[in-house]
Formats: sequence, structure tokens, C-alpha cells
Amino acid sequence: MKTIVLANHKGGCAKTTTALNLAVGLALKGERVLVVDLDLQGNLSAALGADLEELEQSKRTVHRLMLDPNGDYTQYLFRNPERPRLDLLPASLDVDVKPSLDALSVNRELRLKNKLIQAKRHYDYCVIDTPPSLGVSTLNGLVMADLVIIPIETSLFALLGLAQLLRTVAEVRLAHSPEQWVMALSTIHNARQNLDKQIRAKVVAKFTEQFVFNTTIPRLVSVGEATARLKAVVESDSDSPATFAFFQLTGEIRSILGDEEERETRNRFGTR
Repeated sequence: MKTIVLANHKGGCAKTTTALNLAVGLALKGERVLVVDLDLQGNLSAALGADLEELEQSKRTVHRLMLDPNGDYTQYLFRNPERPRLDLLPASLDVDVKPSLDALSVNRELRLKNKLIQAKRHYDYCVIDTPPSLGVSTLNGLVMADLVIIPIETSLFALLGLAQLLRTVAEVRLAHSPEQWVMALSTIHNARQNLDKQIRAKVVAKFTEQFVFNTTIPRLVSVGEATARLKAVVESDSDSPATFAFFQLTGEIRSILGDEEERETRNRFGTR
């Protein structure tokens, strides 16, 4: 199971939208996908069809799973029959869960990783959306990551505060995952606008070209319209430039994680 984590403690950077379309896009390509929503706002969970009010009552959320000493991850899964290759560990508003996670004194950043050990056998990809903060939930996601994607939108303030995020990622990488990839992604981007070009140039200068995706996610109304209908644009509008961009991004991710080479080997020897 390859794990992709979307992280940026700045809101409004299309982090959740990117996680949604990556996860659904991978499932549409035939992959078995586990989605983990670590943001207590539950926006990704709602977009994938989960009932947030019901989740507030049942508390069958990923945060409660991390606090459950005997809980099995399969007991907390949400499944939408419209997406048979995609399972979700959802999130919803829960005023008690964050203080409880913060109060943990031993290996609190490893709770999710330990809970999902068995999941590795059942999924090809895990896509994790993190909250706009650098708290315990985000740390649990970063610890699991094979690839950390930092979405950076086009704005004058897009690069402010990135130093703190990159320090946190570097510390997690050193302690838990030295082979982890960290890549920047330009989002809400218009290649024809001068400001967009300037911000992207600054992103490339900060990360270097090797660690910035060639793909840019365009600023399009169709993306927001799809999300409002609880759909990913990759499944609702096959002709949208955003759909092309998300599938192009999926191809880049597969290449970075070595999935294309592994698939060729499996096909050659008839193994899964």
C-alpha cells in the first residue's frame, strides 16, 4: 500500500479537493483505495457521501479509532456502493477527541500507522487528507507517508509559513521515513496570469524543479461545482481540463512511487 498525504497548515489551497480527486481517480483506474480524513471538519468525508450528523452520533470516525485500544479499522469504515473500490475512514466534528489525542503521552504520532498495519494487504493506495494545522492528527498522517504533497495556491501569501511546515515534515522524515518524498503542487493556477507565473517560479526556486510536480491544478468553476454535488470532477466531467490535470498528476505520482515499474513486473510474471 502506497500512502499519499496532503498537508498544508494554510487553508484555501485546494488540499481537500486534490485529495478527493486523487482518491477517486485512482479508484477509477482500478486501484483499491483507502481514504483517511484527518480533518475534523469532515469536508472530504461529506464529499464522499458520509453523513456528518450521523457520524457525530455514532463516533465511528478515524479519530475515535486512534483512541480505541482494541478497535479494528474495518469497524470504522464507510463504504459507498457507488465507489466499490474506495473505502473511507471518515471524520466529523468532535469536541472531545482533539484534547484526548493531545493528552496521549506515548507514541501518539504512531496511532494511525499502528491501526492500519493490516490494511496494507487490502489496498493499493492510501490517500490521507490532513487538517490545516500541525497538530497530532497531521503528525499521524505524515508518519505514514511515502509521498507528502504540499498544495500551494496562487496568492501573495501562499509561501508564508511554509518554513514551519517543512521543518515539521523534515523532522518526521528523519525519525520515521527517511525515503519519504516531499513534493510541491501548484493549485488554483492559471498559467496565463502573471501572478500565477510569479508564484510558481517562487515555488520552484524554493523546492527545486525535481520536487515540484509538472502538473498544475487549474482554477476552474467545474471543480467547485462537482464538489458541491458530492462528486469528484474526475467522475462528473470527463472533458474538464481539471480532470485531465488530476489524471496527469496521478501518472506523475505513480512514476515517483515506482508503481509503473511494479505493474510491469506483475504483468510480466502474472502476479498481482
